[in-house]
Amino acid sequence: MNGKMKTLFYLFAFILFIATFCFTEYKNSFYDVLEIISPSEFVIDFNHNKSFEPNEKISLVDIKILPDPKDNLSEEELFIFNELAKNFSKDFLFNKKVQYKNKSVIVKSKNYLEAFNNAGFNFEASPNEYRNLIKYIRENNFYILNLYNYKIHKFECKYALKSENYRLYEEKQLPLKAIKCRLCFKSKEIYKHQETNIIRTISNGDIKVFYTDLTTKLKPDRNCKTDICQTIVSQIDKSKSNIDMAIYGYERIPLIDTAIKSALARGVKVRMVFDLDRSGNSIYKDTKWLATLVKNAKDDNFAELQIKTKYNNNLIMHNKFFIFDNKTVITGSANLSPTDMSGFNTNAAVLIDSPEIARIYSDEFEQMYNNKFHNLKSKKTENSSINLNGNNISVYFSPQDRITENYILPIIRSAKKYIYIPAFLITDKKLSEELVFAKQKGVDVKIILDSVNSHSKYSQIEYLRENGIPVKAENYAGKIHSKLIIIDDNTTILGSMNFSKSGQNYNDENVLIIQSEEITKNLRKMFNHLWSKIDNRWLTKIPRSEGQDSIGSCTDGIDNNYDGKIDLEDDGCRTN
Repeated sequence: MNGKMKTLFYLFAFILFIATFCFTEYKNSFYDVLEIISPSEFVIDFNHNKSFEPNEKISLVDIKILPDPKDNLSEEELFIFNELAKNFSKDFLFNKKVQYKNKSVIVKSKNYLEAFNNAGFNFEASPNEYRNLIKYIRENNFYILNLYNYKIHKFECKYALKSENYRLYEEKQLPLKAIKCRLCFKSKEIYKHQETNIIRTISNGDIKVFYTDLTTKLKPDRNCKTDICQTIVSQIDKSKSNIDMAIYGYERIPLIDTAIKSALARGVKVRMVFDLDRSGNSIYKDTKWLATLVKNAKDDNFAELQIKTKYNNNLIMHNKFFIFDNKTVITGSANLSPTDMSGFNTNAAVLIDSPEIARIYSDEFEQMYNNKFHNLKSKKTENSSINLNGNNISVYFSPQDRITENYILPIIRSAKKYIYIPAFLITDKKLSEELVFAKQKGVDVKIILDSVNSHSKYSQIEYLRENGIPVKAENYAGKIHSKLIIIDDNTTILGSMNFSKSGQNYNDENVLIIQSEEITKNLRKMFNHLWSKIDNRWLTKIPRSEGQDSIGSCTDGIDNNYDGKIDLEDDGCRTN
């Protein structure tokens, strides 16, 4: 190496060293908030050891909860005012990377003091916002919810604040399963906020749509009392010749166990295809048990290993469909698990009585049963659209049909009135852009997303919000697990496919596009019901999936945010 080359080499190494040093210093200037004691006091992890140190507790003297003395707030109004201030601080700071400069706390370039004042908690700093906040407090009913026993208390109740874990809720956000405190409510007094005109099972000729609602079920169970679970059991019991099922996995439900065993005993041929990862494991613990029981079972592990060098993805067989006696199909977003079959999660599923639809699904099943999964499958050649009693149904499969690009986006572009989406996730950039374009054209676009995936760096939630689309992140123990789009009172899109690149390009999925006014209108009502049950604060924030933000998540026995901690083990479930 000559002298000139050496000089350039050392110069490059020096620049790289400086850049690395600067990046490290910049990265180390961001800290975790370990605990929020009050809106003006919290603990910041300055030494990055995730442990509370005495010198890490800070106080911001400029943060003041200051109502207007002229308003003469009652004791209850003052309590609500202070609780809303605490909630704002938790939403703004907890689980966020913050910078601490000149005694100011910064989150994503937003000054905490300015944001706090702009929310209306300091009359002197922002009188207009303060007036709006007081109006909100006085025009709505608020109750105190015990997050362990789900009892509703009025403020004056002597037990209201004795719980170590309570939260203030606006009346319409209270869960339907909440229990009235007998001391708070007179024996004849009725808890006012009840659902009306909500139909969760919609029948339209040979089509029946099932919708489960996470706001009505705070703990999963294996009792199989939902319409979708009972319908699956009924169809298994009625089958005479064959059952084919493509399932992501299985966690035992006693009634389903019994139904399948009974079908096998009476000579029904039962076959299944299911998902295994590259290590040969299933996401559900009883999948292999079921595969051994039915015997005629194929997994996608062999196919995935064949093509893993071409596609650097963990490809999954993500379908959840059943074909009964070559004439009836059940499909949708619900897995054979306690969380989905009990209604703990929100799901959309459909039963269709149609030999033509069953044949389309059978062709797909046969490919997978013959070890053609994922990108090894060939595209179907027959017509994908069937008319049933005036309802047009189109069936598509991933990855061969490229469903989002070829079919969903054109429908989004043609929307005239509204697009409502309750979905597990949206990470597809092209879909997000088309939704923004629709919003800009005057279409009413609203979205509800699951809170777990909303924290992902791939989620489009911030992009959608920044471009004017109202997006709520759900705040319940269960998940918004549906993959549903409701458009213009005439079109419903549902199936197993999440709105992601993997869903379209790699995984085995199925999607139905149903043109039915009755089905779409009823699902619109269901969406509006869910929208009303999620507080408007989650239009700008994302709740912790396991913690006081999410109703039921600290007592459901589920690891809601997949961090290995359940209920009180989780930091989010710490008491007030």
